[in-house]
Amino acid sequence: MKQIAVIFLGLFGSLVLLEGCKKYPEGPAISLRSKKERVANTWKLDALISGGVDSTAYFTGFFNDYTVILTKSGSYTISYSFRGFSVTETGGWAFASGKEDLQITPKTVSYGAVPSPSVFQIMKLYEKELWLRSFYGNGVAKEYHFSPK
Repeated sequence: MKQIAVIFLGLFGSLVLLEGCKKYPEGPAISLRSKKERVANTWKLDALISGGVDSTAYFTGFFNDYTVILTKSGSYTISYSFRGFSVTETGGWAFASGKEDLQITPKTVSYGAVPSPSVFQIMKLYEKELWLRSFYGNGVAKEYHFSPK
């Protein structure tokens, strides 16, 4: 009986240590898939939270069918409709800050000016869930919650 208790305590202690070592605030603590494999996907926007306020309906009112494709090779495509125009942005992505951030570097855009590079803090990175956070000049945090399309 003592052996079972020792094994249980050892497993529980290991789980507690793993929880403290996880890279992203919302998880996971451990994954069998690499970070690159988990981020490479076709993502649709589920939620946009700006300054703690759900701004999803406002955002999707302007940017319809917002889709992000991230490839394992480090390229990305963002597509959406804006005021009747189909917009496609392409460029490259890379992990930054010890794989805690996702940096995107735009190269082309089909409508408007090419945006500046952006860095997003990875909040959650699962195979079927990606949460990113960015901070703007006014200090407001924006969280983007994605799921596979």
